[in-house]
Amino acid sequence: MGSSLRLFRIWGIDVKVHWSFLLILVYGAFLYSGQTNRLTGALYGVVVILLLFVCVLLHEFGHALTAKYFKVNVPHITLLPIGGVAQLERMPRQPLQEFLIAIAGPAVNFVLALLLLPLAVLVIGLTWGADSLLSLLTYAQTRMMTPSLDGLLVYLAVTNIALGLFNLLPAFPMDGGRVLRSLLAMAMPYVRATRIAVTVGRLMAVLMALWGLGGNIMLLLIAFFIYVGGRGELEAVESRYVLKDIRAKDALNREARTIYTSESIDKVVDLVMTTYQADFPVFDLGNNFVGVLTRPRLVAVLRTQGREGRIVDVMIPAQDVPPVGPETTLADVWDKMMEAGSRVVAVKEQGRFLGLITLDDISELIQVVGATKERDERVAAQPTANPTDFSN
Repeated sequence: MGSSLRLFRIWGIDVKVHWSFLLILVYGAFLYSGQTNRLTGALYGVVVILLLFVCVLLHEFGHALTAKYFKVNVPHITLLPIGGVAQLERMPRQPLQEFLIAIAGPAVNFVLALLLLPLAVLVIGLTWGADSLLSLLTYAQTRMMTPSLDGLLVYLAVTNIALGLFNLLPAFPMDGGRVLRSLLAMAMPYVRATRIAVTVGRLMAVLMALWGLGGNIMLLLIAFFIYVGGRGELEAVESRYVLKDIRAKDALNREARTIYTSESIDKVVDLVMTTYQADFPVFDLGNNFVGVLTRPRLVAVLRTQGREGRIVDVMIPAQDVPPVGPETTLADVWDKMMEAGSRVVAVKEQGRFLGLITLDDISELIQVVGATKERDERVAAQPTANPTDFSN
């Protein structure tokens, strides 16, 4: 999602467009350039694509504003050639809230179609004077690819209906897949509901890919997005399930080494080479927690200043390190890391520093505890053998 240009900000949400969006504009110009006047047709094609993506943007705002109603932050919406993406910082764990957020996007498309279709029929009826509804619809179909006001209205109305229906396909993580997951989660555990939704989504992705092999590149891209996106979200949900029962204070490394502002970068390099630790809490001479020196920052200072660099100049100041309480679950710690874009959090109790939890710590726990839980679930799912009764 890199290389995106910010267009504007509204309701606290940045609207961005990816550089590859230019490709779809070129495609639109090419598609309509075969008309009588090539230049007019090409310009009309660009207008069609721009208006179409206004509808896509409204679809994403349907998701975003519903999410914000449920106190979920939405930093930005990005427009891509295959559609739009509203970046929610988290998905609500209440199935009804997820259902409403997911359904809001397609609902916007259906409302737009209801507004545009009667207007299109009115314009066509006034300009053509159809004598029956069937002949009017037949004529409207032929006008869809013709550069004209009535053709544009018909195209946008029909496309909004298609967008709404397509997004409701149960292809997780598309809207329909999230609707399916939310409905399943009302009757079963969230992780199991996600697994089923992802499996259905993968089947849909395979079907789309097979259909796309006929020459529909857009469908192939969407199928790839569904397959990869579903797998990524399943991993995130399973990881959160693993972490939800572990408290921050129980995950602290009691043997973690600390460094002081007065020490040299050399000392940190030695610690990295002789221990498994990569991120270090920094204290001043009064034993006050003042910051964190992370591995990326250590590498950066070694590249630019060498071992002569000063810890105090490259550390993350304590006020910029997200704090969590000792009773906070690691699932919530992970969410906090993602929201803050930080690889570390400081565990504090009434302002007193207890230790650091890093992304490396989280990753190790997911693997170790996850393997244990996976085995426990597998054993629990096996039928219990009943002892044979030899009594008469």
